[in-house]
Amino acid sequence: MSEHLNKRYILGADVGGSHISSALVDLNEMCILESSLFKGPIDAQGDALSILKTWGDILKKSLNSIVDYSLVGMSIAIPGPFDYANGVSLISDVNKYEEIFGINIGEFLRHVVLPTYEKTSSMQYDEEIQVPILFENDASCYGIGESNQPSAAKYNKLLAITLGTGFGSSFIANNLVLKKGAGIPKNGALYSVTFKDGIAEDYISSKWLTKEYRHYTGNSLTPRQIAKKAIEEMDAISLQVFEQFGKNLGECLIPIIQQFNPDGIVIGGSIARSAELFVPSVRETLKKSGIIECDRIYTSTNTEKSAIIGAVANLKSKILKMQENTVSEKNTNKKNDFTLNEWRLTSQKLLPLQLEDKESLSVPSKDYDCYPFTSIGENQIFSGYDSLAGWMAKQQCIMIDGFIGNDWSYIRKMLSDALIKMGIKPIWYEMSSFQKDATQIDSLLTPFLGTPDSVWGTKATLTLSEFYKLDRLKKTAPVPEFDLSIIIGVGAALAEWNCPIVYIDLPKNELQYRMRAGSALNLGEFIDTDISKYDYAERYKRSYFVDWVVLAKHRQSIKNGINIVVDGQWKMDITWSHIQSINKGLSKMTQDAFRVRPWFEAGSWGGQWLKKNFKELPQNEVNYAWSFELITPENGIVFESDRQLLEISFDWLMEFDADAVIGKRDAARFGLEFPIRFDFLDTFDGGNLSIQCHPTQKYIQQKFGEKITQDETYYILDCKPDAKVYLGFKDDIQPDKFRKVLEESAQENIPIKIEDYIQVHPAHKHDLFLIPNGTVHSSGKNNLVLEISATPYIFTFKMYDWLSLDLNGSPRPINIEHAFQNLDFTRKGTKVIEELISKPFLKEEGAGYQIISLPTHSQHFYTVCRLEFNQQIHQHTNDRAHVLMLVEGSSIIIQTKYGKQHRFHYGETIVIPANAISYQIINEQPSMQVKVIQAFVK
Repeated sequence: MSEHLNKRYILGADVGGSHISSALVDLNEMCILESSLFKGPIDAQGDALSILKTWGDILKKSLNSIVDYSLVGMSIAIPGPFDYANGVSLISDVNKYEEIFGINIGEFLRHVVLPTYEKTSSMQYDEEIQVPILFENDASCYGIGESNQPSAAKYNKLLAITLGTGFGSSFIANNLVLKKGAGIPKNGALYSVTFKDGIAEDYISSKWLTKEYRHYTGNSLTPRQIAKKAIEEMDAISLQVFEQFGKNLGECLIPIIQQFNPDGIVIGGSIARSAELFVPSVRETLKKSGIIECDRIYTSTNTEKSAIIGAVANLKSKILKMQENTVSEKNTNKKNDFTLNEWRLTSQKLLPLQLEDKESLSVPSKDYDCYPFTSIGENQIFSGYDSLAGWMAKQQCIMIDGFIGNDWSYIRKMLSDALIKMGIKPIWYEMSSFQKDATQIDSLLTPFLGTPDSVWGTKATLTLSEFYKLDRLKKTAPVPEFDLSIIIGVGAALAEWNCPIVYIDLPKNELQYRMRAGSALNLGEFIDTDISKYDYAERYKRSYFVDWVVLAKHRQSIKNGINIVVDGQWKMDITWSHIQSINKGLSKMTQDAFRVRPWFEAGSWGGQWLKKNFKELPQNEVNYAWSFELITPENGIVFESDRQLLEISFDWLMEFDADAVIGKRDAARFGLEFPIRFDFLDTFDGGNLSIQCHPTQKYIQQKFGEKITQDETYYILDCKPDAKVYLGFKDDIQPDKFRKVLEESAQENIPIKIEDYIQVHPAHKHDLFLIPNGTVHSSGKNNLVLEISATPYIFTFKMYDWLSLDLNGSPRPINIEHAFQNLDFTRKGTKVIEELISKPFLKEEGAGYQIISLPTHSQHFYTVCRLEFNQQIHQHTNDRAHVLMLVEGSSIIIQTKYGKQHRFHYGETIVIPANAISYQIINEQPSMQVKVIQAFVK
């Protein structure tokens, strides 16, 4: 029987600039198994394959040195810069490991090295509880390892330094690594602190020794060769170089020691073997500065072993805890039981991954449908990471691009695991590695984000390539020795590999739920970003004005290269389709009646009508203030095949064929922006909206970069008898006095008798109130308002909010300054009733139908009609999109010239694309007249 049977080991490794050492460490005794200790040289200037192969070979030797043991985990000590959380190398511009920049080392080890253990060990582990592979800074591991040595027992605070190809450091207190505190540089990294005319590593590393010796002699020797000449030949220049090296180190340490005040300073690394040549100079330099160091400086006897022990010791508890949590999650979590997850903060349900009911797909019979879809035929949509991996396995290289908010680490893990099960060994490059640093990105964004306290910014003119180190990215290439090379993350297609693109989309409502939960970041942010620095409003502003604009532009630039489209909203699962199938669905939508996927939000003034009447909505929400019926910048469109659902952004449809969707004339005017917006404002048993106005055309263009402004109308779909609308000024309005009252209210939280300044109009079902830009307005409580408006939707200048608080208990932003630069004070007195309350008239009448025109204001670019009929009515699009809603009646059937019949229900928003040519609306209950609102561009 093997002596190692049932023993638990962690594989520890120390990766240096010129070598790698690895060994198994007994988990209980925390000692290295000497027979498993192996070391090998590395050509750090070699290609990616040779570097990874060298690492893998040494690690495999340690893994295979014994049998019949249990491997608990793998812990790697490796120099930075490195993405330790994801196992990705960020080392560049230091003449080592350049070729592995951006490669996910963790995935390589998991799928190339660990399978060796699985095959040779008789101890098996559950595949669902994978052996964790963790990475830590080599200097930190060395420091922890040294702090556990008997020689360091007397030191509570230890400064550990490694001197070799680089300058490593770690600050230890009570056997814990410190990343901040007095005398501790950022992340505990001494190498990058400012020193002389550069950084510390420029003067304290092997490259400085070689450079300095060459300066005096013209010869290039390694530090070891220089040390040999100094010791064996007493070479004056060699001695001088090491003496200056010690002086450099001492000068660098002076401010650190003065502030951190370590009890001990331990020096390790390859240069530490020559300590006798430079440590005296260190001591002398410190002494001259007044630092009495006594015996606090000493050298390590074995840096590699200390780093290995430190890596294991530092991560031991974390590894065990990870395994325990994995077992716990496996036993308690059900797949797709999203109520147990914290990655989305909302009460709203996810889109169903698959339809479960047995009803007809073409003519559904239920009431208002929260998840409308367009069917695209059989065998067009597939589900699961395994099936996508099956397609990927047939490729040689792939670029996996997509929208922000996707959990790229999780996606990579799921696909990688699936590929390995198929016998495919991939190599992964991570796009996050190629991002510019935070300072550079902040400077890019500043012109577009306004002031920190502002709700608005300006539409960005940036391109996605400006967020990345393109020169570094363009150096990447598929590695043919691997079965499959993959680059993954936002902007992956910028690598311009000659291979297919997989695009993973994410609905914007789901992105916002993830941002609220802190599980999604903005474009250009790093995974270690302190999310507490930004509230949700700041994240949304950055999304709207920068991220969505830049990413839409990027997707348009790569659309001809996209092969596969993936819906990533479920995270634990996916659906996907070939681009040909997606385009087939988009083409169908340009000729047929369709709905976008609506979504719903609670608000401080929100009501109960939507909750009561739309039964599919979660009833545990406090209220519903908004329904994003047709606010296309934030809506998705859903496709169905074999009851599988896949959602993509509405943007795809406009990018596919804007001429067909909104007509050639309007596409020339509005570009890729769908011009009309439908949304609900529910104040039933709720509160009043704020007293507000919207910007003028000139103002919104100059200040915020929008093409069109936020002209609106309020169509009263339903209301209580006491409902009212605030619209226009009273005849005796005095702007200065009104502003003063508003400012005093905002500053001192004083209520305003708003009726003294603003006209109040009773609201009745089917009334239409006109709100051209610059008009003061608000909906009172007990209304269900259908906003029929121009598409812009976030440019609301609130002047008075009734002293109410948002759902988090905070006051909403008041924007009096913006408002008073846009208010039209001529809209007052009788002019309001004459110009801002629509006067319906009979436009057309025929057998069993009439068309009522609801005239809009001259500044509105769209018009509104109401179709009233008992049996049916026929309409032509005249090369423009029509937006419809059944506002009285239970259901209708719509059939376009080229499309199928579709049933729509009360309150559902319907788009008839321009290319539909004509359409027929059929009343399913001819005994009762139905009313359908129709809006289109004038």
